[in-house]
Amino acid sequence: MARAPLGTVRVRGEGARLVEKKGALMIYRKWVEARGVEHGELVVVENERGETIGCGFYDEVGPVALRLVETLDCSFASPEEALYTLLERSYDARRRAGLVGAEKGYRLVHSDGDYLPGLIVDVYSELAVTQLSSAVWDKYRDLVTRLVVEVTGARHVYEKSVQRTRLDIGLKPFEKLLYGDKTTTVIREGDSVFFVDARHGQKTGFFLDQRMNRLDFGRLAKGRVLDLFSYTGGFGIHALVAGAERAVFVEEDENAIRILRKNLEINRVADRAQIVNENVWGFLGRKHGELYDAVAVDPPAFIPHPGAYVQGSRAYRKLYSRALRLASSGGLVFLSSCSAHLPRQDFASIVAEAFQLAGKDYLPLGDIRGMPPDHPVRPVAPHLSYLKAFFAIAY
Repeated sequence: MARAPLGTVRVRGEGARLVEKKGALMIYRKWVEARGVEHGELVVVENERGETIGCGFYDEVGPVALRLVETLDCSFASPEEALYTLLERSYDARRRAGLVGAEKGYRLVHSDGDYLPGLIVDVYSELAVTQLSSAVWDKYRDLVTRLVVEVTGARHVYEKSVQRTRLDIGLKPFEKLLYGDKTTTVIREGDSVFFVDARHGQKTGFFLDQRMNRLDFGRLAKGRVLDLFSYTGGFGIHALVAGAERAVFVEEDENAIRILRKNLEINRVADRAQIVNENVWGFLGRKHGELYDAVAVDPPAFIPHPGAYVQGSRAYRKLYSRALRLASSGGLVFLSSCSAHLPRQDFASIVAEAFQLAGKDYLPLGDIRGMPPDHPVRPVAPHLSYLKAFFAIAY
């Protein structure tokens, strides 16, 4: 039986040029002419001359009207074919990078970076966690779940779509176990293991974007370690497992501390760990008679939107400088920001100013680091390049 042809949507002016010249995948409604197509329908995308410039899903909710899953051509005949093909490509890329395997954690889909704008999929061993930021993906929720299972072999799928981007376009939060019967698991990073709780943990349950930085911190850290905003202990635990003398974890979230304690136990390093259940600012505001041989600073985003830039920049500068004062001479420091609205060069300037304020010289270990291989970034989607990280030796 012949397949029904796809509907057609036309993109005008700047919208079409963004697709043709830069490979943009999200097209705003002001540039789109859509007649006779329904919400969530896979459509051929044309420019004003009637030339095919891509293939995408038509979205009736929010300012984005088209979510492209292909540019230059439209080779997909159905939503299922498009989604399956793109998930397979993403999975193969992670496999080539050595990220796929038993007990491993990796990001399978990083929104636009994997030609699936508005969709995030993280895989933690046998548990997959999805995050949907579009009414299009809400429509295909069951299909997304089924194909994630088929492609990855996951035995459990939990959706945690409670992010702010849903609220911004009028979508209600959605959180539910969609497949299987578990929302927790254990993953392995190098020689360390971590308990992941998708239901009670932050984001999708863990911060996969810092994997490579955690591994390097553990390898480089020695002696006494300070892990600020420790969450479930990633940086400090890697250091302890690698042989650090002891580690102090500063975290105020009770759920995170519960999991942190579990992680310390399963890695058999609890006897060399101290947990400080306190706000980091309060901890840094007190006088300390001890310096640390390795300090990790991994705060939440202080600049969640452009309007918070000035205040957030000041907060980063203040935080980093206070933390640096606790680093011993010759000590390792790791400073990080996950604010998409903080440009890379501005982050570099803040770090340099923080060292000056702390009265410290420093030797950088390489350049500023960005996203890991399973978090692909495209120039037309700069919001995906949110992570900035910096290693140095303080003097």
